[in-house]
Amino acid sequence: MATGKIVSRLHLLIDRCVRRYTEIEEVSSPTKEIEKDLLLSLSQVLREIQSWINEIASDSSEEAGEKTIDHEDETTAALYDPESEEYLCLERLVADLVGLLGMKSVHVKHLAGNILVEVSESLVESGSQWDDFIRLLCECLRLAVVYSCPIPDSEIGFGILRNILKRLSQEENEELLDVYLESVNSTLAKIPWCRVDTLFSHQHGNGERNSQGQNGALGGTPTSEEATVFLGNFVQFLCSVVQQVRFAEDNDGFEPTHLILQKTIELIPDLLCWCQPKLESQSGSCMSRYLGHKLLVLMIRLTYQSNIKCTILLSWLEYLQRHFQGFLQHTLTRFEPDQDNCLEGSPFFVSLSDREVNETHSNHLQRLTVLLFLRCSFTLLYSNRHTNKHCEFDCRKKGMEEMFKWIEGQVPGDTFSDHGTYTKKSVDFSTSFVRLFMHEDDLLFKVLLQLLSIPLHEKELLNVEGHSLQDEEQTILFRLSTLFNPVILFCIFLSELHYDHQVLLDYLISKDIGASCAEYLLRCLRTVCDSWTVFVEFPFEGSTNASSSKRRKVLTENSEVEQNGKLHPQAFEDAKDCLISLQNSVVKLHQKKLFPYNPEALLRRLSRFQELCLSHE
Repeated sequence: MATGKIVSRLHLLIDRCVRRYTEIEEVSSPTKEIEKDLLLSLSQVLREIQSWINEIASDSSEEAGEKTIDHEDETTAALYDPESEEYLCLERLVADLVGLLGMKSVHVKHLAGNILVEVSESLVESGSQWDDFIRLLCECLRLAVVYSCPIPDSEIGFGILRNILKRLSQEENEELLDVYLESVNSTLAKIPWCRVDTLFSHQHGNGERNSQGQNGALGGTPTSEEATVFLGNFVQFLCSVVQQVRFAEDNDGFEPTHLILQKTIELIPDLLCWCQPKLESQSGSCMSRYLGHKLLVLMIRLTYQSNIKCTILLSWLEYLQRHFQGFLQHTLTRFEPDQDNCLEGSPFFVSLSDREVNETHSNHLQRLTVLLFLRCSFTLLYSNRHTNKHCEFDCRKKGMEEMFKWIEGQVPGDTFSDHGTYTKKSVDFSTSFVRLFMHEDDLLFKVLLQLLSIPLHEKELLNVEGHSLQDEEQTILFRLSTLFNPVILFCIFLSELHYDHQVLLDYLISKDIGASCAEYLLRCLRTVCDSWTVFVEFPFEGSTNASSSKRRKVLTENSEVEQNGKLHPQAFEDAKDCLISLQNSVVKLHQKKLFPYNPEALLRRLSRFQELCLSHE
């Protein structure tokens, strides 16, 4: 298929479908007959564009082995000129389809959005004017926000941009992604957010649409439901954008990735302000839980993708303490194995009672809340920006105070003064903490990797009974290193898996969490080998009397031991067998070239672990 003038072909195809309808008066509120005809026409357009994409892809694969032809000649360059016929066709094409998003028909909006996504795909496949297309689309959507009521139409626009981004992520083309991020950032920067804020403030004031009056250029005030749906889609869109960013600490600050992250961070206070009334007025509803989930996910992703100012991290900690305090204060030692059966998305989820559904969602939000709290706090505690006293706001001290309050609420300070009870209670807390995250693999490895940043305080361990920990800062750091000792957490992690090496293998070869699991095992095995005595003598007595269901099989002969708690010799043997079995499995897969990536670094760590086991016998 010839791709030189695909924009003209697309424009003619869409113009024939749309033109006769846009000339009809009151097309924004079509009759059922007009809506039906338009839907049929749009469906035909969608199928036609999809067939073109298949043809282009087929032609490209056939030409892959042939000599590459340089298409960037004067004729092709002329097509991309802003005054060229092709560019004008692209303008009209985008304007026509975006215009359909303003119709009062959910089905028409949906189809028009799908066509825009397929147009994007066809231009990417053909290598024709995609840069111009995405910039025009972003500008049209910006104008829709500024000059019309943003709520019903703009949330569809963000959905379209999100779907285009999902397609781009499959292309693995950094140049296209940079153009996309640059266009989105430009759009977000030009939107008058103060006027949007006025609209939401007015909406919170009366809660209903003012169909007679106008709120400036933004149109009528949205209903509460429309506002909530808009916010959910917008936050979801930002989550997707941030997830695709490849952040580099050494960028110059003007790269598209850096700019979009900074803009998103700037929007967080407004988003929290707009969403909070929804979270409070619709507490317990599906939409409320979804909004809370997405806000937490967005902030968590931002902590991984950018160097956030300490004052912003402190403001997020204050927000968590003010609005998610219940999740932070909830005592983790009450979390039992299999407490939430993460069945959401499963056909069995509908069989749960309303109470069980609420508990499942609450446990998920608690996981996100605790992870964000740790991300913000640990950045303040352990980042070089604060440990070297370059911070003028004394944020490290404030981070210490927040961490102290949380630890004191979970494990009171007097626990650490009695060595006899301190070991059991601290291990109980660590066990409950791991159990909280066991049901969500991605969050599990995020939090386990985060906790590896805590330095061990071996000297202080010798001084606990003598109460020599006078310095408040050192006391907090000691408590952290005690509650989140990486070796002990690793022992608990293996115990919760019932020492099933097949589960570890599944983790390692998983497309979603394989890299995170491999990193965790690499770092943990090094720590275990460096702290061999702690690993061998870890006291399991009475501290792990039940385990998670994260296992493939449970041997019946182990059940009594598990119920009564494992003595550390048995726990060590089980851990050793698990890791050596994992080593053997990885070696076999690697020899057959069936392992999805090079596991040699992991195998070296496992070999070192095996050597220490042999010397221990």
